Amino acid sequence: MLLRSPRFVVPRIRTLRVPEGRPGTLVTARIIARMIREGARDFYVRQKAIAIFRACGVPAKHRLGEVSALFEWVRRNVRYTRDIWRVELLHTPRRMLELRAGDCDDMTILLGAMLVATGHPVRLVLAGYAPGRPHEYTHIYPEVLVPGRWVALDATSPHPMGWEPPARWRRTWDVAKEEPRCSHKTG
Repeated sequence: MLLRSPRFVVPRIRTLRVPEGRPGTLVTARIIARMIREGARDFYVRQKAIAIFRACGVPAKHRLGEVSALFEWVRRNVRYTRDIWRVELLHTPRRMLELRAGDCDDMTILLGAMLVATGHPVRLVLAGYAPGRPHEYTHIYPEVLVPGRWVALDATSPHPMGWEPPARWRRTWDVAKEEPRCSHKTG
């Protein structure tokens, strides 16, 4: 009798070299926006979002309830874990649902994809904190449009939906656009 070893599915890994500093951050944000759009078309991601709505008892068409359910699920079920030292990792939404661990960009990709997959407009927020370094971004989180206003969703923090980290530099990036339009805010 011939015994066969089980087949292991090796995840597809792509490596890209991006520039250092701000240009590299913007390239990375473009990749994140693309991963959100692609992840939103993955039926498995949409199915998980709908299962979360059902488990939380969110009524149909309750937009804020849907956003809140997805935000809380990511916050409670995805462990914040830093990337490999000096390597920027970006996980697909499907991989994040399997792994349930990642940093701010991974949580942004997962939450953004589940929101877009269920009909919610999303934009990215790039945030920077260094006083003497204009537009050096070190954090990312999504915002979602719920009737008439953008709401921050930083799932890496212990703060409620709507809380924004106190950044000196902020750039928003519309996920729906292939070549996103950016807006800046300093403060």
